[in-house]
Amino acid sequence: MILLPPAPHLCQECAVDHKPDEPHNAQSLYYQTKFRMEHGREATWSDALAHCNEMVRRHWLAELRKFGIPERLLGDAAPANYATAVTTAPSRKDGAR
Repeated sequence: MILLPPAPHLCQECAVDHKPDEPHNAQSLYYQTKFRMEHGREATWSDALAHCNEMVRRHWLAELRKFGIPERLLGDAAPANYATAVTTAPSRKDGAR
């Protein structure tokens, strides 16, 4: 199979317009297809979050769980205690997490 690249202004991994420090769109057809071609398996949200820092990963995984995303779609690198770690993380002085 040949997969044409996304437009130059889009992320070259998932074909979505997002900042480099934000996760890839694990639901993007382009991302799923490219990932399966490269790794021989379905991509998970943990795969899409792999390039993000720890706090971003924890936050996204906690939010995905709130939306009821099944654990099998979150991936192996998504221990259930991530949600706890986010809610118990110390707040910044400005009140943001």
